[in-house]
Amino acid sequence: MNLGWNITKSQQLRVSAIYNMARDAEFPALPMDLRNDDTWMFNMRHDFNINNEFLKSWNTTVFASFVDHLMDNHLKNLNPRMLNAETAANTYNYGGRTESVWRFSKSTLYAGGDLRLEGAEGIREREFLMGPNSGNILRDNAWQDSRISKTGLFCEYQLNTRVYQFVFSGRLELNNTDVIDPAPEFIREYSETEGTQINPSISMGASRSFNKGFKLGLWLGRAQRSGSLTEKFINYFPVGQDPYEIIGNPQLKPEINNQTDLALEWATDKTKVNIDLFASYLQDLISSSVDTNLSPRIPSSPGVRRFTNTDDAFKTGFEVSWSQEIAFGLQHLMGIAYTFAHDLGKDEPLPEIAPLDFVYTLRGSYFKGKLHPKATFRYVMKQSRISAEFGESTTPSFSLLDVQISYRLLKNMRLGAGVNNLFNENYYEHLTRSVRGGNNPIFARGRNVFASLNIKF
Repeated sequence: MNLGWNITKSQQLRVSAIYNMARDAEFPALPMDLRNDDTWMFNMRHDFNINNEFLKSWNTTVFASFVDHLMDNHLKNLNPRMLNAETAANTYNYGGRTESVWRFSKSTLYAGGDLRLEGAEGIREREFLMGPNSGNILRDNAWQDSRISKTGLFCEYQLNTRVYQFVFSGRLELNNTDVIDPAPEFIREYSETEGTQINPSISMGASRSFNKGFKLGLWLGRAQRSGSLTEKFINYFPVGQDPYEIIGNPQLKPEINNQTDLALEWATDKTKVNIDLFASYLQDLISSSVDTNLSPRIPSSPGVRRFTNTDDAFKTGFEVSWSQEIAFGLQHLMGIAYTFAHDLGKDEPLPEIAPLDFVYTLRGSYFKGKLHPKATFRYVMKQSRISAEFGESTTPSFSLLDVQISYRLLKNMRLGAGVNNLFNENYYEHLTRSVRGGNNPIFARGRNVFASLNIKF
């Protein structure tokens, strides 16, 4: 029997940072910095090794996290300074998971259940310093003390035969949502905020190994999920990659993903290739679109986006990886990934889909594994498949080269140095493309030189 207990506390004071909680942030329509972040995390795990004829073990985990954070614009150099703003928010996430392991002559069964409860509350205060509202303080109920509980039962059955390996898995989840402190403007849009949804999910797959290192696998699955706290209950608050204010939708239908994957693997002593092809038919996809009937709370915001369901959508794509040991202590690795996604009802691309991404790495090992040089090249294609309704903008292609070298000085000590973005490419990722309604990009770091000393105790 093994009992483990772990408590960590993290408290950070920052002058300029971006706090990210479930992809939530404030952007230049009302720029704010993280001033204080107080996070508590708890985790306790119990392992019980039984080893009877079939039941082999039982493990249980209990976890919790509590975040208390404050954001404001007090240190922003604003000219003129129209208002002071701050947002204090508290979030929690706690629950538990228990799982048993059963072993039979040719199969293994994993079965158990879990419970997760999460919630958020937070008020944004805006103190007007100029204009007709000068001297007034307005309070926006951004999270409305919203809550979600998820109770689930799950199992996975693995069967090994002489030729095939089969995997069958399923999950049944009960999802309950509600708000304790609803805002009047939110109630005007949605009179009913409480909801209960049952989400079944199932998947099955089989793989087979062939001669000469080939392995082929086929997987089929149907997964269903309910909307998150943000998707259901955010209240006129910017939580995306642009300053559009977002309003949630407690009446969202569960999102359903019907997917098939075809996996091919080829491996020898020095080479390994993996190819994964996938296709997905999505029903009631949870997304968002601009609602011109709604007015934002911040005048400089370009508008309000509402979470909605997209009736039918399609995704397909591939991932390829290749690693090979070549001569003179060198090894190279290659990876490429691409996704094509389309809204079938509106006949336009789905939003927030990254373009084709290619990565090639060449690394070496010398002096009995002490010296390790490495160079990585990355090329990302232009993303021109964008959603006009979502307000996306195209993203240009870019190329990056990173180089680094490390040397093991002692058994437990390693010295390293390198340069990221060697040619100082001016670029930005598609999913961080803009902060002002699609006009100004968020550029990534330029050339970055670093050195490190790692010591293991």
